[in-house]
Amino acid sequence: MKAGALIAALALAAAAAWLARPQAGVAAAPRAATPAVAPGAAPAPPARAVETAGAGWLGELPRSAPVPAWDSMADARRHGDARMPPLAPSTRAGSGPSAAQLADPQAYRAYEARQDARVLAAFASAAALEGPRLQADVERARAAGIPAAQIARVEAKIRRLEQLRREIAGPAVQR
Repeated sequence: MKAGALIAALALAAAAAWLARPQAGVAAAPRAATPAVAPGAAPAPPARAVETAGAGWLGELPRSAPVPAWDSMADARRHGDARMPPLAPSTRAGSGPSAAQLADPQAYRAYEARQDARVLAAFASAAALEGPRLQADVERARAAGIPAAQIARVEAKIRRLEQLRREIAGPAVQR
């Protein structure tokens, strides 16, 4: 058992030494042999050296090689991804409560009530648009021969949405 642990420790030390080895800097491009130029002819421009990314596990890699996925992920982790959409919609300046509303508890409660009413109105509007779409889905399901139990679940959902919409619209109508 001790021999196995010793071998494992040596293998781990060798792997750590291999990973900790210093990375070679960008190596200079090897010089190509210059072909003989005929007298009186203009010399050809020197061949462009391939820019290299430095020594790695596979030696010198030209920059034109595809970027490895791990390198791309590390770059995105450090600097973000420009292709990513914003996580939340940007808020307009002044969309939050004013300093006076924050200072006065009663004014802040009124602000919260307006925000709640706005959210409920948005839900009622979305439910009014969703009802006919769900009803059309039920009609297509009946025509397609979907089992009645599945259709009944959607019809119950339509009834609950309509009931909630009426409950929300009720207090707004009374005001």
